[in-house]
Amino acid sequence: MIIKRYIPDIAKHGQLCEANFVRLERLLRDKKADHFEFGWHDNDNEVAVSIDVVERFKYTTTLQLTKTFSHFPEPLNVVELTVRLYSDARMAEVVTLKQGSQLNGVYRYPNDMMYQIDEKEQANHYLAEWLSHLLNHGSVRTVWQPAKLENDPNTP
Repeated sequence: MIIKRYIPDIAKHGQLCEANFVRLERLLRDKKADHFEFGWHDNDNEVAVSIDVVERFKYTTTLQLTKTFSHFPEPLNVVELTVRLYSDARMAEVVTLKQGSQLNGVYRYPNDMMYQIDEKEQANHYLAEWLSHLLNHGSVRTVWQPAKLENDPNTP
């Protein structure tokens, strides 16, 4: 029996990351805000989504996306993704799941973490579906900007 080795499709991954960047850009219109809250109702379940800016650099921004389901038991009620935005390349990529270590492009299967062989690709597809649903059915609840500091030359 010949086992076919999984090889990631880099072009397809790039297209997905570019589309996710555009989706996030549409959601996060206020470039200076550090916290965004969205929500939608799914049958009797209320879903809350918060997006927090973890760090900002010249060409990269790291976001923490958290989705909370009101009617699910813990720990199944929370989904967390860390997403890195590359503004020079106009790409957004999932880098970690639920405070874990950085995702690899390919995993051996089986593995201790129970990741699929293409876990990173699946996480980015999940992000695409999540953001598309949020754009189509979500509503903005809060956009929080940090307070302007007096005498701070970096604050506009």
